[in-house]
Amino acid sequence: NDTSYGYNNRNVSAKWKHNFSNKLIGELTTGYDSYAYRTASEQQEANDYSLRFAIAQFNAKTDFTWFVHPKHTLDMGVSFIRYHLEPGTFEPEGKNSLVIADKVPAEQAREMAAYISDRWNISTNLSVQAGLRYSYYNYLGPATVNEYAPGQPKTTDSQTGTTDYAKGKTAASYGGPEIRLSARYSITGDLSVKAGYNSQRQYIHMLSNTTAISPTDIWKLSDPNIKPQFGEQVSLGLYKNFHNNSIETSVEVYYKKIRNYLDYRSGASLVMNHHIETDVMGTQGKAYGVELMIKKQAGKLNGWLGYTWSRILLQQTDPNAGEIINGGNFYPANYDKPHDVTAVGNYKFSHRFSVSMNATYSTGRPITLPIGRFYYAGGQRALFGDRNAHRIPDYFRMDVSLNIDGNHKVDQTFHNSWTIGLYNLTGRHNAYSVYYVTEGNVISGYKLSIFGSIIPFINYNIRF
Repeated sequence: NDTSYGYNNRNVSAKWKHNFSNKLIGELTTGYDSYAYRTASEQQEANDYSLRFAIAQFNAKTDFTWFVHPKHTLDMGVSFIRYHLEPGTFEPEGKNSLVIADKVPAEQAREMAAYISDRWNISTNLSVQAGLRYSYYNYLGPATVNEYAPGQPKTTDSQTGTTDYAKGKTAASYGGPEIRLSARYSITGDLSVKAGYNSQRQYIHMLSNTTAISPTDIWKLSDPNIKPQFGEQVSLGLYKNFHNNSIETSVEVYYKKIRNYLDYRSGASLVMNHHIETDVMGTQGKAYGVELMIKKQAGKLNGWLGYTWSRILLQQTDPNAGEIINGGNFYPANYDKPHDVTAVGNYKFSHRFSVSMNATYSTGRPITLPIGRFYYAGGQRALFGDRNAHRIPDYFRMDVSLNIDGNHKVDQTFHNSWTIGLYNLTGRHNAYSVYYVTEGNVISGYKLSIFGSIIPFINYNIRF
């Protein structure tokens, strides 16, 4: 009760579409997206503070579809993203606060890409798609980049100096090809199989600390000290329809290899860190799983039921990182949730009135917990176990809503509708995180719930 939390999102986008001919279609899309959060304490005047973080990006892209031949369709385009991060601003809150202000310098970068792909209908039963995308990334100044002795762990002790880059100057560049291959074969009219392969590069990283008291995430751009993430995935799926295609079912399996995924060192401080590369390390990983789906789209009662069993495991074995996590064995990533079940149902009473229900269950996220205690310097201390060896409680939530459409006249300019509902119908206290504090020389553990009660909502929608 001593900390307040708030966040905001802002988004704007515009799209222009043009048919150059009956064989060539083009789209131009631009947009701006931003996210920011703030935590603050106003309980003790001398220690009151405000902590802010913000991330924004401007993006623009052009996409073209060229119907070259009845059996060949080409998709091509270029894209541009400009990133801007405000990694942290720490300020005193109130005139009596003794907190010392601090600010982590802003980060900026640009990402450019071009792609081309061909959709080839070899026969009525077989179609394939092959695509190539090349992305290129620049980490830009103004920036002061820390330098470290080669072949040694990045620590404050191994830092050898800094290099300053002026505004707009390139401090680091990364890039490479990304490949996408897929094929679909129709065994019968209602039974098909699909297979695919794709590789991807990601230049922005998200760091989460599951024991944080407030739900704060840290984003970090790739720079001279932190490499981009890279992933390769293969998948195979079987799809079957029933009852004149009114019921769809599918089963898919996938396997993914991950490189340069960022994880934090033991005891890392991620917030207001001016040299975050000393508290994170690149890991390798793998993700695999199976997804089951059944969907009914027609009739008064429709919806879908999905179940996913998946694992996301990381491994850190680089001796130059300065720390070997869990003895070099694989361990669950922060967002590893083996079981995930989602059910969505809709029932239409009439053309204007319908009711919707959504229920979701998932395994609790991994967490690193104390497994013992010891005394040091006159106080009780926690002895932590292996990384992510335990989990917070499982997650369950149910939502219900009533949908009210306006009249269905065809010639009206605006179509309106209302949605009235309840979020978290059971009022379950789902734990967002678990954290531990020392109170009177005794270690106490707490679960933090963000929305631990029933929340009513009303939406008014206008479509034109």
